[in-house]
Amino acid sequence: MTEHPADYPWSSYVFNAEGKLGLNSHWLAPHGEYLRLGQADAERQAAYQALFKADLSTNDLVQIRECTHKGWALGSQRFIDEIEALSKRQAASKGIGRPKKIITGA
Repeated sequence: MTEHPADYPWSSYVFNAEGKLGLNSHWLAPHGEYLRLGQADAERQAAYQALFKADLSTNDLVQIRECTHKGWALGSQRFIDEIEALSKRQAASKGIGRPKKIITGA
């Protein structure tokens, strides 16, 4: 998409990380999780910027893309089970292909 979150016009990064009003920031309001990052604006902005300094591993990026494209939940098995219970639908891949038939009594 872009090299940096600040380059994406629909990102809230400039608002949250730099405290600047950007092209599309007139409708933004600080989220509760964002407000917990620090007591003062500068402290929150520094903590928010730090969230974007770590690179994602190739494996994590592949998982995120696959789950996003297929509409799957991404998380622990407990989280996936909760999503499936709430949505009453399958929320993660159950593997490729049909289950193997179990032949009994020969």
